[in-house]
Formats: sequence, structure tokens, C-alpha cells
Amino acid sequence: MSQTDIICKATTDTFVRFGIVILAVFGFSLYFVYDGAIGYAAKNEVICSYKAFADLGEAALKEKDTDAWRAQRESTPLLATEKTAEGELLAVQGEDRYPLPADCEAATHCPAEVMDLQAMQDWHACWEKYTGRKGMPIKPGEHPYDAGAIREQWIGSVVGFALVVLGLYFVVRTYKRELALRGNVVTAAGQSFRVDEITLIDLRQWGTGFKGIAYFTVNGKKVKIDGMTYGGFNKDKGEPAEAFMKALLAQYKGDIIEYEQSDKGAATPES
Repeated sequence: MSQTDIICKATTDTFVRFGIVILAVFGFSLYFVYDGAIGYAAKNEVICSYKAFADLGEAALKEKDTDAWRAQRESTPLLATEKTAEGELLAVQGEDRYPLPADCEAATHCPAEVMDLQAMQDWHACWEKYTGRKGMPIKPGEHPYDAGAIREQWIGSVVGFALVVLGLYFVVRTYKRELALRGNVVTAAGQSFRVDEITLIDLRQWGTGFKGIAYFTVNGKKVKIDGMTYGGFNKDKGEPAEAFMKALLAQYKGDIIEYEQSDKGAATPES
């Protein structure tokens, strides 16, 4: 490598930004998986159990026979359920079906908190005792989640993981690429060309106060030069991207489009 060669690798800040986005998407994807596999079914158990307590509380106000009440509760589960051919447990509410956890106890029996007829006449207190014992939230969600809502979570997780893979691909690609000037050969955007093959340089988005982006027209095709990603403009490091551009412009003899900044900082075309 010649001492005059300028090679700009991707900046650390670029990979930090990649990392933040990828980790955020990965986290959301995991959350989608949790809701699809566990979360929504667990929320359904709370929502459906709350409705069952409310219905039993209303029935308790009309019932007078404590023995008949207890006998009925002992012989009837808290939640009406059914199983699909695949063995999935569903809460039955009229025509609607809502997935439940496979180990949902309310699907097999009534809890102790609903056995006392007198206590169930204040069913809210019984509900608080039940949720406290089970570690459930006292306040249920607004509505239960059907199979379609759970399917959406799985779809969201697949899309999210696909984006993570795509993001990792761009990380690797960015790591392998460089912005470089070796003699009169430019390497940028994954391709190489000679300085004399450039017919136009657009610098309207380049430099301090802009985006650090330039466009070269090379053999009739536009090539993006990303100085913010490759090299950067850190003064402590000698502004590698700017050093690259100055070295290239010293060799370049073609047309240039650029803006001049006015005293107010507005960009106006050069006359």
C-alpha cells in the first residue's frame, strides 16, 4: 500500500447504530414469540376467569341454598372449555373460542374462592384473593385474544427475525466494504473505478452541516459515496472522509455540483 493511499473503513458509530436497531428488533421479535406462545393465552385465562367470577357473583345474589351452591361449584369447572383436534385448550364463550394455557386449573375445577356462597355475593373481594394467590393481575385486559390475534404474533416474530438476519447481512457487508483511493483507483459502494472514469461529482450533500453523502457519475452510472459511514468527519481522527475527498478532487478534472453556505446557513446553488 502506498503512503499516499487513503482507506476509510466503516466507523465505530456505524456499527453502534446497527447494533441498537438490531437489538431493538430482536427484542420485539422475542416479545412477539412470548405473546404467541405464552402471553396471550395467560391473558385470556385472566380475562375469562374475571368474567366467570362476575357471572358467579351475580348468580350468588339469587341463590339461597349454600349446600346446593357448593355442590354445583365442586362439580363444575370455573371455565367452560373444549379442546381442538391438536389438543389446544380453548375457553368457550358463546360462539367465540379463546386459547388458554395447557395447565389452566380453571378449566378443570372451581377455585376455593368461589365455594362460599356468602363470600361470593361480594365477588370482587373473592377475585382479589384468587388473583393474589395465583399471582395474576387484578385488572384484566380489555378483551380476550383469539387464534387470529395469536397468529399475528407469530407472523410478527418471523418478520422481526427476518429483519434481524437482514440487518446482520448489512453489518457484514458494511464491515467488508471500504471507501478508498489507491493511486488513481477509487473503491466505493462495493466497486472500483479510476478517477478519470468519473464524469460528474455531486457534493450538495457533502461536508459539515450536510449528510456526508456525495454522488459520482461513473461511466453513466451513479455511485453513492457515504462519508458518514466510511471514514467519518471526526476532527480528532483527521476527518478521514474529507481527506479522501480532497485527495480525489486533487486528481479530478471534471464537473462538480456543490452548494455554498450563506451567512444565514442556508444552502444556495453556486452560480
